Amino acid sequence: MKKENKIGCGGAFILLLLFSVLITYWYVFVAIGLIGFAVWYYYHRKQTEDKAAADAQAKKDQAQAEAADRIREFKQLLDEGAITQEEFDQQKAKILGEQDDLKF
Repeated sequence: MKKENKIGCGGAFILLLLFSVLITYWYVFVAIGLIGFAVWYYYHRKQTEDKAAADAQAKKDQAQAEAADRIREFKQLLDEGAITQEEFDQQKAKILGEQDDLKF
């Protein structure tokens, strides 16, 4: 049995034409590929940086909210008379001082 070639004469001509264009202008295709990769890399890197910045901001906001809650708890203890004003000021300074630490 003989296999039938489905490309045909016209298909072979088109393939030869495409290969000749590819061989002649290979540098154009390489440049297009490199530009496409550069655009993809920039876009991917920008997304990663934006996500990292959003995560850092969320952590900072959460830390500030926790600090405010802790200060409120000490204020309530001060109002109830369980601690003195001096103790409250010390704890408040300690809590606010913890936020100034740079964490990488």
